[in-house]
Amino acid sequence: MNSKTLSKEALNIIKEYKEMEISGIKISCPYFINKGQKIRAGLKVMIGKGSPKDIKEEITLIALRKKVDLKKLSKKELQKFFIDNNIGIDCSGFVFYVLDAEIKSRKLGGLKRHLRFPLAKNPLRKLLAQIRPVENTNVKSLAHDKNSFEVMLSQIEPGDLITLTGAGKNNNFDHILIVDKVDYENDLPVAIHYTHSLKWSTDGELNHGIKEGVIEISDSKNSILKQKWTENKMTGKQNETLQRFMTAKWFGIRRLVAFKK
Repeated sequence: MNSKTLSKEALNIIKEYKEMEISGIKISCPYFINKGQKIRAGLKVMIGKGSPKDIKEEITLIALRKKVDLKKLSKKELQKFFIDNNIGIDCSGFVFYVLDAEIKSRKLGGLKRHLRFPLAKNPLRKLLAQIRPVENTNVKSLAHDKNSFEVMLSQIEPGDLITLTGAGKNNNFDHILIVDKVDYENDLPVAIHYTHSLKWSTDGELNHGIKEGVIEISDSKNSILKQKWTENKMTGKQNETLQRFMTAKWFGIRRLVAFKK
């Protein structure tokens, strides 16, 4: 068996979110949940699109403003402080920064250089999207043919995206996972390791955020949904990530056009 992973730079970004260090305490950056709050000056960190540096700086500023000594908080209290102040990362924001690091490691420039925003319908929106790319990047834009193309399960590589649109009871939930490692036997994938930002219904108030999972491939000719998904030690119907994909109107494995060989 041999394995391929994302670059050291991209893996470091994942680690910075998964083990976000504040005042010597490491927590998993929470999943951003839109509470319909007013956004101060459109800061990307306030809409689930902040880099690890943005997030750490903002939580420090909030603590200063509220006169909270972060050094005195326990790990649980720090996690709650993030969530109470609606600071976290959404799935596409997380993927944006990981891909940005991966693209730079391959000497292809930053992600901003390669992204297109075909869903922006008027010149002003298109201009804003180019000026503020991370704020305007979502699952649908990353999965659009202008930015990525579909690959077969047998061709999957680190840096590929596993995407869905239209999941849930109201068919309005979109989501994206990034593949960070693939194990191969005889040049075929046997295990896909992915990372994403999400909240499961079983997570409670504090346990959501950056998650990791593995998809064991028994037959690469079958759909990715026919393989064994394990996350939080849960498989089958207990694996809520898999169940989101099972209810999606559309799902697919995508690769950035920038990575096209």
